[in-house]
Amino acid sequence: MAAVILLALAGSAGPAGAQARPAADSVADGARKVVQGVQETAKGIGKTLADGATEVEQRAKAAGAQSRPVVEKLEKSAQGFGESIWDGMKSVGRSVQKFFTRG
Repeated sequence: MAAVILLALAGSAGPAGAQARPAADSVADGARKVVQGVQETAKGIGKTLADGATEVEQRAKAAGAQSRPVVEKLEKSAQGFGESIWDGMKSVGRSVQKFFTRG
């Protein structure tokens, strides 16, 4: 917008306007470059966010796939632990029963 105002002023100022015209053109070019830079930065940020979301999704899928075998092993370990405790309790029960029935 400032470039448009400067261009309008440059055209209406006569000889002084002719001198101001290169400066106004320079300002307009600078403004265009700034806008282009902002647009490129916005595209880069959008791409970075999209790439980040994709990576998080892939890691979540991989973690889910990796956790299944761990859960299965944990279930087997817990079952084995429970069975060993149960077997130990039965053994203790038999020992106590033998102690009191030998009499």
